[in-house]
Amino acid sequence: MFLNRRGLWSHLRRWEQLAADTDGPFRLRFGTLFIADADAAREVLVGSAENYLSQSGFFRLGSTPVSHLIRTEASRELIAVLARHDLDSAFDVDAAIRELSDHRSRLRHQRWGVGLIRRYFAPAIADQRHTEINALVDDYVTSSVIADDIVGRMVRRPHRSVPLIRAGFAEQLRQLPVRSADAEDLVDLVLGLPGELSPADRAQLLQRLVLSTVGFTGITLEWVVLLGIQYGYNRPTVRPEEIRSLVRETLRLYPTAWRLVRVAATDHQIAGVSVHEGEHVLIGTHAIHRSEAVWDRPLEVCPSRWEKPTDDQKRSYLPFGKGEGMCPANGFALKALQHLGCLILRNYRGEVRLRRRKPHVRTLLAPPTGWTRLTGTG
Repeated sequence: MFLNRRGLWSHLRRWEQLAADTDGPFRLRFGTLFIADADAAREVLVGSAENYLSQSGFFRLGSTPVSHLIRTEASRELIAVLARHDLDSAFDVDAAIRELSDHRSRLRHQRWGVGLIRRYFAPAIADQRHTEINALVDDYVTSSVIADDIVGRMVRRPHRSVPLIRAGFAEQLRQLPVRSADAEDLVDLVLGLPGELSPADRAQLLQRLVLSTVGFTGITLEWVVLLGIQYGYNRPTVRPEEIRSLVRETLRLYPTAWRLVRVAATDHQIAGVSVHEGEHVLIGTHAIHRSEAVWDRPLEVCPSRWEKPTDDQKRSYLPFGKGEGMCPANGFALKALQHLGCLILRNYRGEVRLRRRKPHVRTLLAPPTGWTRLTGTG
């Protein structure tokens, strides 16, 4: 669909303007119904979710979600796995930044955040004993999460790396026993899921969990550090509560998951507009987050707005979605972003250089091409 196009940022900005000029949902040129109202969005995601095909961005095989039982178990186990690791105290952020920087101490946008988050969540993704699986995870992050979902290189030609990596995951998972105790990592999690899932099915679920864990969080970390440097949060005295507000404002202005798509399961209406079975409904998170009707100076970076957000602002804030399809690990993602953002902005001097001014939009909404230089203050 629209992901095969170039220059998606201009499309997003045009849709935001159309949303501002239109009262209610409207159809885009390719027929998809676009929603930029928080109440209508919540109606689709929660209030009348039965009117749409069951959907999950993480727990699905191809475009088909796994059963409700498996999704419930997987969500519960994902939260438990993350909770079992004291990632904050175990992570060496200085070593990670050194490894990811070039010889001029520069971190390349659209890549470094994912690399750092891959290292941060490494114990929760796959234990060190899973040598082959960890190598495959690294290949998948480089060749698919970065090259496809962020940069978009692979969109216009056959994508050969993902099936090969998935086959490698399946072969490794086939050789491992199901853990009898509680899951310690995502490998244990997918192995222990109930139901008649083949090794290839479990491999695909592992890939999607890696994408959700490192892709979305890594790109948001890049935005947090970039905006923190540009707007005065890059100082030794910055407080955790300031970074918390900065993270929330970053996810408002540049929601990594910039759209949520649902497919109608039956004929019905949304805010007075008829929707027919099989039609796509696109919820523009970016447009909802930039509505002048809800946000004062919506295009400005203003973290202080989160000190006393209004009820309308709370209802209109949907960076992780809502309802059954909501990201189950959003609490841990926020915790990681706040912790790492504080560490980096407090302990490093920062410099940003942008080759382009516009954000880069593919599957994820990423910072413009360019680099950030971090120099330790110690």
